[in-house]
Amino acid sequence: MPVPGPPQSCRRLAAAVLGCGLATTPLAAQAAHATAHLAARILPVDAPPIDAGVLVEQAGRIVALGPRATTPIPAGARIEDHGDRWLCPGFVDIHHHVSGGGGDINDMTLPLNAELRTLDVVKPAEQAIRRAAAGGVTTTLFIPGSGTNLGGFGVLLKMRWNGPLEQMVLREPGAMKVAQGFNPERRSGDLGLSRMGSSELLTQLLLRGRDYAAAWRAFAAGQGERPAFRPELEQLRKVFDHEVPVLIHTAGARDCIATARMFQDVFGLRMVLSHGCFDGWLAAEGLARRQTPVNLGPRMYEFTRDGHFQGTCQAYWDVGCHDLSINTDAPVVAAEELQLQAAMAVRLGLDPVVALRAVTIQPARQIGIADRCGSLAAGKDADFQVTRGDPLDPRHPPELVYIEGTLVHRLGDVR
Repeated sequence: MPVPGPPQSCRRLAAAVLGCGLATTPLAAQAAHATAHLAARILPVDAPPIDAGVLVEQAGRIVALGPRATTPIPAGARIEDHGDRWLCPGFVDIHHHVSGGGGDINDMTLPLNAELRTLDVVKPAEQAIRRAAAGGVTTTLFIPGSGTNLGGFGVLLKMRWNGPLEQMVLREPGAMKVAQGFNPERRSGDLGLSRMGSSELLTQLLLRGRDYAAAWRAFAAGQGERPAFRPELEQLRKVFDHEVPVLIHTAGARDCIATARMFQDVFGLRMVLSHGCFDGWLAAEGLARRQTPVNLGPRMYEFTRDGHFQGTCQAYWDVGCHDLSINTDAPVVAAEELQLQAAMAVRLGLDPVVALRAVTIQPARQIGIADRCGSLAAGKDADFQVTRGDPLDPRHPPELVYIEGTLVHRLGDVR
């Protein structure tokens, strides 16, 4: 089945503009379809804040960013003056379930479903997509549920509501979805009822996938015969070729360590440990030693044994888990409330700068799209939001949200 990809015409135009460079291209030539967004403060995330700043967008990409006093605006460019508003990157949520029909992402017949993918059930008219954008979320990883050990593969999407599917797809596949402990424990009388059984099932599949990918690599290098085609293992090739990561639903200290041991120590895969809730923070030191990427939420707190609130993100950060992002697990927490998730992490002890990175550049890096999303810089997609102040302050919902330079939400559109 052909897989839709992002529109290429915009990419070619943007590449041509960026290849020429602002310094060597006449400003009049650059002005075609360029828009300059003026704001009192711009938060690039990967660079210091810019006061009295300007972001220049052309053909869906950022072509210039900096202080207005020193950043040329192409002659003839359209000016969007946002006054005293702030401008920051669109949020990125890499644990998301609400871009298709609710029951379409958990196939419960088999415990392992490496051949399935959520791309086939994306519903561009789904209202949750619209609401996600209203919350400043511009990119999500739409993944299968956690009813089985391996639910299938998710797709990375831009939150362009009610448009063509091909304009939403950022990368397919986006990541493999695995669930360890609790949710996938099966009560159907087959192997997988216990953690021992589910671990054995998953290990055997990963061994087959590893050998299948290795055989294809050897064939491509002229060092072996062409392997027999195995459709149930084809998507696993991308995991073992390190083209896409594995996102693993894991909660509890025991399962967090078991997950890191399997996917990092044994198989050496690109992986992100997602959730890490309940008493998972008690295993954070072991994860920090491994430099395990963690994607925390939807639960932002736990009670300690003496009844005190323990901020989940702060507990992981304090022991050295600095590759840290935050999720909603939508619809567990509403898709548009990623801002509130980060605000809760701050309220419970996480540094505000770290919290903003945890919903922008850090998830983008974990999932492998930081060249496109997660921060504001020349060459990246023009995905950003405009707020009245601190974008993590729930009193300041996004007033305007742009995806690749196109306005996709204005405050009041969604009620």
